[in-house]
Amino acid sequence: MDSNSKMLELYVKSARGLGVEFERVESLPCLSTDMGNVSHVVPSIHPWYSIGTDAANHTRDFTAAADTEYAHERTLVAAKAMAMTMISVLVDPKILDEK
Repeated sequence: MDSNSKMLELYVKSARGLGVEFERVESLPCLSTDMGNVSHVVPSIHPWYSIGTDAANHTRDFTAAADTEYAHERTLVAAKAMAMTMISVLVDPKILDEK
């Protein structure tokens, strides 16, 4: 995955503005996604967010956790942060060129 550092910075700023607190993560698991291919063509990020469970994705426990009010609230916050990020990019596309 070729994550765009400026877009990620914008996402973090937007998410923090919505009250998200980020934990320092030393390493992430290696996963497969088509997003990696897309990221070599267009600027991309692949944000992770918590829905309040340690259950692995694609399990029954994760499905149950995803069907909670807390998970829905966290998903809406993440979606808002992504939308705010893209509004910043659409208003000023050259912002991605900034270092």
